[in-house]
Amino acid sequence: MAPSNIIVQRIDKPSEAMVEEAVKIFSDLMPKDPLAIALTGGNPTIISIMVRAMIKPLALVSGEMYTATDQSGVMVAFTLCTRPGRNLFDTEGQLELGYHDLMKVLSEEGKAYHSQALKKDFPAFIDESIGITNTELNGYWCNFAFVRKDYQGKGIAKALFKLAFDEANGETFGLATTNPINVQIYEKIGLELKGYKLMKSPWIDWPVWIFAKKVEIVS
Repeated sequence: MAPSNIIVQRIDKPSEAMVEEAVKIFSDLMPKDPLAIALTGGNPTIISIMVRAMIKPLALVSGEMYTATDQSGVMVAFTLCTRPGRNLFDTEGQLELGYHDLMKVLSEEGKAYHSQALKKDFPAFIDESIGITNTELNGYWCNFAFVRKDYQGKGIAKALFKLAFDEANGETFGLATTNPINVQIYEKIGLELKGYKLMKSPWIDWPVWIFAKKVEIVS
C-alpha cells in the first residue's frame, strides 16, 4: 500500500507541466542506464530531449497517464500506457511533439539505430516473447513506469499498476524493463516473465526483460 500522503490517480487531461515533471523523473533516474545511452546515440546529455519525444505524445495524445503525487501536488511517480489500437507514434502530429527535435540533435549513427532498433528489432522481440503480433499496438502496453528514487520501495508502483490493470480489463498487459531490480518487483505484482535478451548497440549493449499478464475481465 502506498503511503497515506501519496495520491495515485489516472489523469484524464495531462498538462504540459505534467509532461515536464515526468521527463525530469526519468532523466534523473536514467542517465547511466544502458538503454538511455543507446537511444541517445551515446550522448546522455540529450536524455531529456530523447524521453520528451516519447512521453509528450503519449501523455497528450495516444496514451493514458497515471501519477502519484505528494501532499504538495508534486509528481513522484508516473506510468504511461496505451490501449489496444493506439501507439507511441500514431500520426504525424505526434512526431511533431518532440521526435523531430530529437532527430535534429542525434548523430547520423543514432538516427540509424533508432530506425532499426526501436522501430524493428525491439518490437519484434516483444512479439516473439509474448506471442502476439504487433503487441505494442494490439495489447495494453505500458511504455513508462518510473518512481522517483526517494520514493521507491513504498508500494507506489504497485498502486499505479493496480489502476492500469483495472483499465486493461480483459486485455493482455505488457511491459519491458532494462533494470534487473524490477524483475522480482514485477513478478510480485502478478506479471509473468516472457523473455530476456541482450540487445546490441554501437555504444553499449542493453538488457531487456519482457513481462505480460492476461487481465481477467471484471464485470
